[in-house]
Amino acid sequence: MIRDIFVEEIVKKKKGPLDWLQIIAIALLCLGLAAGLLFLGMFFPFCWVLAGISVYFGYFFISRRSVEFEYSLTNDLMDVDKIIAKRTRKRLISASCKNFDDFGPYHPEEHTQKQYEKTYFACDSLKSDHLWYFVAKGSNEGNSLVVFNGSQRLLDGIKEQIPRHMYQELFGRAPQ
Repeated sequence: MIRDIFVEEIVKKKKGPLDWLQIIAIALLCLGLAAGLLFLGMFFPFCWVLAGISVYFGYFFISRRSVEFEYSLTNDLMDVDKIIAKRTRKRLISASCKNFDDFGPYHPEEHTQKQYEKTYFACDSLKSDHLWYFVAKGSNEGNSLVVFNGSQRLLDGIKEQIPRHMYQELFGRAPQ
């Protein structure tokens, strides 16, 4: 029996120490620049406008540190998008599950010797449990490795669409 599959998920990327360091550096730089421009505003009134602009750019760049990933599985088409600050969406990869070269639980040591054209870490953290990966040819690039957090519902949908031989290697007997 063939049935339509539609699964959509959003995963928020956790901020690491480097992200927090960048946020603090941007805030200090912009606030320092604004304070200096406000001081100069006593002599040059146009500096008040520049101080406001520096505060806005600080907010803009700090908010861009907020990243989410959206996984969308429509029948056999897996789309992975990167959403920045809930304003900008960028398609990372779109691939057919039937054309996956590899799929399974992600273990970094298995991929150190392999070469990929692109590597996408579309997960909340590389230290997360239950990371999965797939290798596929994207629409405009060569082999790409995509690491993602998949819920059971998303994984079940992918399992129905991957090639039969890949399913048997990973999970044993193929589904009926």
